[in-house]
Amino acid sequence: MINFPAVLRNITLLSVFLSATDVFAQSVSAEDFFRTNTVEDVRLSPDGKHLAMLYPEKDNVFLHIVNVASGEVVASFSTRSRIGVAEFHWATAERLLIATSRFLGGLDEPMLTGEIFGLNIDNTRKFQMVGPGVGDFAAFRLENLLPSMPDRVRVTRYEVSRRSIARSRPSSFMLDINNPPPSTRTGRMSNLMREVRSPLPWGELHSDRAGEVRLATAVDDDMQLQVQYRADTGEWQDISDSFIRSAQEGGFAFVGFSRENDDFYFMQLSAHGTIGLHRYQVDQGESVEVFAHPRFDLTRSDLVLSSQRDTILGAKFSGHAFETHYFADHPEVDLQRGLDASFPGELVKVTSMSHDGARSLVSVFGPQRIGEFYLLENEARQMVQLGGFNADLPPDSMSPVTPFAIRSPDGLVLSGYLTRPDAAEGRLPLIVLPHGGPIGIRDYFTFNREAQFLAHHGYAVLQLNFRGSGGFGYEHMKKGYGQWGSGMINDLHLAMRWAIQAGHADENRVCIYGSSYGAFAALASVARFPDDYQCAAGYAGVYDLNELSKSDIPFQPGGDQYLRVAVGDDPDELFEQSPVNHADKIAVPVLLAHGGEDRRAPQSQADAMRDALLAVGNEPEWILHSTEGHGFYNQENRIAYYERLLQFFNTHLQPSEN
Repeated sequence: MINFPAVLRNITLLSVFLSATDVFAQSVSAEDFFRTNTVEDVRLSPDGKHLAMLYPEKDNVFLHIVNVASGEVVASFSTRSRIGVAEFHWATAERLLIATSRFLGGLDEPMLTGEIFGLNIDNTRKFQMVGPGVGDFAAFRLENLLPSMPDRVRVTRYEVSRRSIARSRPSSFMLDINNPPPSTRTGRMSNLMREVRSPLPWGELHSDRAGEVRLATAVDDDMQLQVQYRADTGEWQDISDSFIRSAQEGGFAFVGFSRENDDFYFMQLSAHGTIGLHRYQVDQGESVEVFAHPRFDLTRSDLVLSSQRDTILGAKFSGHAFETHYFADHPEVDLQRGLDASFPGELVKVTSMSHDGARSLVSVFGPQRIGEFYLLENEARQMVQLGGFNADLPPDSMSPVTPFAIRSPDGLVLSGYLTRPDAAEGRLPLIVLPHGGPIGIRDYFTFNREAQFLAHHGYAVLQLNFRGSGGFGYEHMKKGYGQWGSGMINDLHLAMRWAIQAGHADENRVCIYGSSYGAFAALASVARFPDDYQCAAGYAGVYDLNELSKSDIPFQPGGDQYLRVAVGDDPDELFEQSPVNHADKIAVPVLLAHGGEDRRAPQSQADAMRDALLAVGNEPEWILHSTEGHGFYNQENRIAYYERLLQFFNTHLQPSEN
């Protein structure tokens, strides 16, 4: 049972800023920071009477349907070991749809299992509708909910090939959500109908608001965008030249069809050189820009949609900090503005609303707030807190995060975030924390578990959106091409020196640590600047750029081309940039952690880095979990790793007292 009254707190919108606790937590452990979240997601039913709440628990995930009035769990769904819930949606007020995924590691994208389940609010008609478990050995994705046909949804089917569904030619079906497939594994699924096959290999299919498949998109091996439109006649028309063809210039992200169901929205590079929102006018065969920021990129998830998901109200996104822009004349904009005023400096969104507009589900995130969910009575403007990701990490006990910006010698503006213990003064031991990716990935003005964990234990933590990072326009990203072991490393060093010169950091107590590319950057930094760091740690790292061809990247569409352009194809240059070849310059203590089933950075990467260090007499601390992937999924392994990492820093840096 979930007893809401015991945990709910009332607040009045526009009058009170809700604090999760009134008492400062004196000590928060690695277990508190890195245990599995209590709640991952919450969705309100169309009639506003039930909540679907996702509860991770060790190697399983439970989805509970809760009666709002009573707080009673009325239905439940659980996954198998190492299988998670990729997404879930209310199809009707009585029925929920659930798609599952296989979790491959904390730093990697989950891979769809191809299974879609249905569940009624009275815990009946719980069955798998499509996927390998019922005779179709392919992956299915929920593609489009259809409010006008509540008993139908559009699903996309992908053949699995070369370890990835990305190279499959997709087909789209209408799915009857109330009828299970035939019991025989050899029979055709009777719940699938109205098939449309993509004219393009790989890629995605998109349907309009009436469920008619209209658009096929894909990126070929030359990283060129392919777009075809399907008219009422059923014929496909190539409209690729209406868009920026090079996927390296920001790509193409479909958003949805207009409320009138004639045009469609998408994200692509704008005239500002940043990713913005565009509308493709089918009748005119041309695109118009709806909104783009002159300095910062938008993503599809940044868009604010109306409760019926038929109008784009605006965008809430990270620039240096949070920014909000509304550009629609819609009654729900006033509600959004009220929420913004109630949680200043944080990211607050209405994630779902009852069809009668009486009740909303609201999420709130911020640099000190890991994530919380609220139930809002719209007319009264009263909210109750349902809970959050982790009750042991209350905002009042987390460290403040300050945005900063510096300029590189070649004139590039580099922005980032400095997290410092709230009560600490003066110069602190510093951890430089480069993000992974690195191309097109960025740090955000949101809660970062690693930064907050280290700050809680006495460290200043520096995050930098170095050249190549996403979010700051195409030119900023392009400047990172071929600069993995050179320009990016120089940017990180520049930011580190800024922190020292600004009085935030003790120059004699600096370490650098990261995961994936961040691990590469850590080891490359101590090789390039051996006198400026006191230690380095790498987690799930790449250390030899010439060996990236052995990762899973070439198995993705355009993967080979990505490596040639973004990383480089000169073996001598890649050799020079790779820290595995400069172990003789690394004189500081090193910690390496890796998973034996990592496909993005195979274990051979860590083995080679370890062997190179051993060959020069610098034995690294070593953590290997043979069954983990690109990041440690197992909770016990993850917590033990961060306890070890903290001990490593404490040994070599002597943290400041909180």
